[in-house]
Amino acid sequence: MHRFYFKEVDKDSEFIEFSKNSSHQIVNVLRMKSGDSIEVFNGKGLSVVAQIDVEKKNIKAKVISKKNVFEDGLKIDVYQSIIKNSKLELIIEKLTELGISSFTPLITERSQKKDIISLSENKINRIRKICVESAEQSGKFFIPEIRSQEKFTDVFNNRKLNNPIIFYENHDESEALNDVNLDLYKNSTLSVFIGPVGGFSINEINLSRDSGANIVNIGETILKSDTAAIVSCALLRYLIENNLS
Repeated sequence: MHRFYFKEVDKDSEFIEFSKNSSHQIVNVLRMKSGDSIEVFNGKGLSVVAQIDVEKKNIKAKVISKKNVFEDGLKIDVYQSIIKNSKLELIIEKLTELGISSFTPLITERSQKKDIISLSENKINRIRKICVESAEQSGKFFIPEIRSQEKFTDVFNNRKLNNPIIFYENHDESEALNDVNLDLYKNSTLSVFIGPVGGFSINEINLSRDSGANIVNIGETILKSDTAAIVSCALLRYLIENNLS
């Protein structure tokens, strides 16, 4: 069944009227007909099945069933150092599939100035669109919050973080992830930090450690920033939810 994100649908909705673009996709791309069923979700846990009517210019659909889905007990907020836009797009596509709760682009000491400048508000909006498309395709019911860029130091100095975990490749300054008691994090929120090309600076590591963060590594292999984000979140979810730590 084809899935569509429609933030306006709620528990009282009886009909859904699609935009011109969505109507075009349903009729001309997907070749759907009156009476066909679709799934519509609002990104906040509500999903409905509806039957479409293609007789009008803008397609309407009649809601025939509804269900509420509860969020996973484990919530992951990702703080990712800004890298090339194409890499960020890949990261958010995959992290949405993994069910993260939010994504914040970070300005760190080693972030490239050209990458920071290129991450305009239009690019942030593009990332939000990719996030929605990934949720539609991967069967997710919740849309991660995509935040505007922030400075690493501001996040640690001005915000109360939930269980911050810093992934850092220097083994002298970090502990192996499998040595961390991850049972403590079941049904909680994690704040996961991924560094830029070249990694976090020692000043950033010291600041995060002084703020109570766990500094961890995932072995001898040094991963690229985009790979590290995907692998780290996948590992955390798998280990914690399956009690494998």
